[in-house]
Amino acid sequence: MSRSDPARRRFLAASGAALLVSACGTRGSNGGNAPVATTNAPTQPATGYPTKQGTLIGFGQAADSTRFIGTVDLDANRTVKMETDIDFLGHGFAPNPARPHLAVISQKHGKGCVEWDMKARRVTRKLATAPDREFYGHGAFTPDGRTLFLAESIVGDHSYRGVITIRDGDSYEIKGEFPSHGTAPHDTILVDDGATLVITNGGGHIDTDDLPCVTYVDVRTRELKRRLTFPTPRINAGHLAITARGELVVVSAPREGLDKTAPDFCGGISFYTPGGEMRTAKDPIGARMKSETLSVAIHEPTMIVAATNPAGHLVTFWDFKTGKLVKHLDQFKDPRGISVTLNRKYFALTYDTQTHAILIDATTLEPLGDTVVETTYISGSHNYVYDLGV
Repeated sequence: MSRSDPARRRFLAASGAALLVSACGTRGSNGGNAPVATTNAPTQPATGYPTKQGTLIGFGQAADSTRFIGTVDLDANRTVKMETDIDFLGHGFAPNPARPHLAVISQKHGKGCVEWDMKARRVTRKLATAPDREFYGHGAFTPDGRTLFLAESIVGDHSYRGVITIRDGDSYEIKGEFPSHGTAPHDTILVDDGATLVITNGGGHIDTDDLPCVTYVDVRTRELKRRLTFPTPRINAGHLAITARGELVVVSAPREGLDKTAPDFCGGISFYTPGGEMRTAKDPIGARMKSETLSVAIHEPTMIVAATNPAGHLVTFWDFKTGKLVKHLDQFKDPRGISVTLNRKYFALTYDTQTHAILIDATTLEPLGDTVVETTYISGSHNYVYDLGV
């Protein structure tokens, strides 16, 4: 199966200027500014990558349930809190490649879904789903921006059967749908220049036969092309990262019905190489990977995979080729979002309930202490690196 770079296909504007390394976008309003420490590290990237680091973006929620968007400009060194009229905690972010100032923000397990205009810094439209369904976290635009796919689940009958709705990329009118070929779909990435949607299906309760899987669906014929299963049925397949060559990493949580508080290694990270089988990591560090392994990013120049485990206060780094643990960091409280900067020099980590951020050298895997951002306003599941030159 030939693939263009799916990370770019997921988050690359038609102009080639707006690369998003994980998924979210922004500007907003009513934001106060706070200083951000600069880094003295050189910014010249590896050949073929942008020179800038980009803007770190994510969603947050205050103690009073106020929702907002936070951004940290990693090049201009400032952080901004942007109040919005979103009435839910954002999770997934799908920018429109044809109109890179527009993005769709979706809720994890809920009715919330909106179009956000990054230039106008406001929500411009709300998207609805059927009464018996919920948005389940993520979505993706086709490279031409004409079609949007959104992951949804049928919750009215408690089956959590997965559905991908096909929406017009401009009006968001539902044009059709196809099954996710699994239960509780969550993450979605388009590959093959937008011809194939890759979907994680978390699976049903541990007492059911609704097993976790990753499915590849032909978006034209709506037919299942491939289903990847896991060596263990104990996981709830969560988030994805995919390389230009199609190598795939999945992070996961304990399957529904398992004790999420016990230090029970449930397969927090799995690797797949096209033509092979899914490999779930086995390492003693697994005993410390409590509950959900949340965010994942691949540094393609080195094929090092970074993943966060909030409950275990762990950031782990893995060699994709061997599936072996390379290093772990345990000094960051509640690490959540992780992504790769545009110039591919750093991992960007957000952590702590006070929403800190720090850059980690992608080659040495050492945190750069002079890059700590004390307040990012990003406390959600992910952070995203984006070029805001829209």
